[in-house]
Amino acid sequence: MCGRFALHSNLEEVSALFGAEIGNDGLWDWEPNYNVSPGTVIPIVALDGKRTAKVVPMRWGLHPHWRKEAPEGRPLFNARVETASEKPSFRTPYRRRRCLIPVNGWYEWDRYEGAKRPFFIKDKDEPITAFAGLWDQWRVDEGITLLSATILTTAATGQMKHLHHRMPVRLPEEDWDNWMDWDGKPDRLLPNMKGSDDLIWYEVDDEVNSGRAQGPDLIIPV
Repeated sequence: MCGRFALHSNLEEVSALFGAEIGNDGLWDWEPNYNVSPGTVIPIVALDGKRTAKVVPMRWGLHPHWRKEAPEGRPLFNARVETASEKPSFRTPYRRRRCLIPVNGWYEWDRYEGAKRPFFIKDKDEPITAFAGLWDQWRVDEGITLLSATILTTAATGQMKHLHHRMPVRLPEEDWDNWMDWDGKPDRLLPNMKGSDDLIWYEVDDEVNSGRAQGPDLIIPV
């Protein structure tokens, strides 16, 4: 699973990497966040109705378009890639509403001698990586919609299996555009997903255990 990540890059850096316009007419900005938790409004890269890639704010925690009630309880912040095409909450986004979630890295916890130790995981060569995700829109009121997204996860590979049994789905950069294209075939792209050979991870201070903790010290090795 992936329940916490860091994105300290700004919107301009995200826009440049993904070749995406910054949406919402500049009325929304992103402050560096070293401890992003479910329910946070985060930058998402997705195609608009004209197939233009946009960086737009979405709530992390997908709220299906068919739900009648407002979001409540535990957000759907992860979706298992093995079953996303079948689950009622994810099957329509899987077919038509796929997105990329930019991050600088993410956290996982390993249990050692009865205590949980936090680790920070990142691409060893690139400052920003992208998770494959799904998004949806829920009608709040006349002319107002809630945009929300979830991170796809898969079985961990390589040495990552010793840290956690799941990890986010990441695709090669050359597959990013096809992943977001609603006419694309996700089942043809997923076999290309990255493993863990390009990742590094290290233990960080357990201050990150608090969802309120912030600052660059959270990703410094201990």
